[in-house]
Amino acid sequence: MYTIPDAFKLDKFSVWDTAVPIVEDTTAKTITIYLTDSIETPDTYNEFFHRVVSAPADYTIHLHINTPGGYIDAALMIRHAIQNTRATVVGHLSGTVASAGTVIALACNDIVVADHTAFMIHNYSGHIAGKGNEMKAHQQFVDKNLNIAFADFYQGFLSTKEMQSIIDGQDLWLNKDEVLARWASKHSDIPSTPKRRGRPSKANA
Repeated sequence: MYTIPDAFKLDKFSVWDTAVPIVEDTTAKTITIYLTDSIETPDTYNEFFHRVVSAPADYTIHLHINTPGGYIDAALMIRHAIQNTRATVVGHLSGTVASAGTVIALACNDIVVADHTAFMIHNYSGHIAGKGNEMKAHQQFVDKNLNIAFADFYQGFLSTKEMQSIIDGQDLWLNKDEVLARWASKHSDIPSTPKRRGRPSKANA
C-alpha cells in the first residue's frame, strides 16, 4: 500500500487558520474572539455575528482587538452584534487600535488596554465611481450619514471641538492612559448594571 509522506499531507484544520479565530470554553462560559487584522468585508464576520448575538446571558465574550481599521460596513455589523448580545463583551486592546477598530472597541461593555497601545480616531476615507450626479449624491449622503454616526460612536469620549476637528481631517492619537481616562469619564454617569440588555430594536474607517 502506498503511504503519503507527511510532508505532502494536508494540515488538519485549526481554528487559528481562520480570519477571525473564535474559541469557546463552555465550562468557563467564555467566548474568545480575535480581531487582529484589517477589518475586511462584512461576510468575513458572519460567524462572529452569529456567535456573539446568540451567546447566553451568563457568558463573557473576550474580544481581542489589534487592527489598523478597514471597512466601516463590517465595523457597523460587529458593533451591532456587540450591542445586541445578552452576554457581556470585554474588549482587550493592544498594539494599534485605529479607525474602524475604535468604533468596535467603544461598543464593548468594558475594555482592558495593554501598555503602549496606540488608539487612533480619524474621519472616513474611500472612493466613489459612477456618473457625476451619482457620485455627488453618494458623497453627500455618505458625508452626512457617517458624520451623524461618528457623533454616536464617540459621544462622551470626544469633546465637540475634537469631533469637529476630526471631521475637518485631523487625526487624534491616544495612549493607554488617555483611552482609559476618557472611557471612565464616558461611563461615569451610567448606572452600574451587569450589562446593557437588548435585542435588535464602500467607505473605510
